Amino acid sequence: MFFVTLLNHSYWVLGATIGGLFGSLLQFRMEGLEFVMTALFVVIFIELWMKERVHHSSLLGLAVSFLCLIVFNGGSFIIPSMILILFGLTLMRKRLAKVGECT
Repeated sequence: MFFVTLLNHSYWVLGATIGGLFGSLLQFRMEGLEFVMTALFVVIFIELWMKERVHHSSLLGLAVSFLCLIVFNGGSFIIPSMILILFGLTLMRKRLAKVGECT
């Protein structure tokens, strides 16, 4: 398994390097990408909402993101939101494991 992991890591480093080099050479318009990413996250959220029996983690994510959006403004709320969501999920881990949301 060591060599499989070594190859996976090597492919990842090589791919990231090639992507970084060629990505800076290619120019394309990214207008409308914001809508696509928002739609992607909405679809992922709805899919997870429908799979969950208890929605504690989803509601935590919504509440923390909304609170950070108000406090930190739209341009810089994502990093604090992720940190607070991670902290909240860590605190709720045992409770979520009991209801079957977390393994």
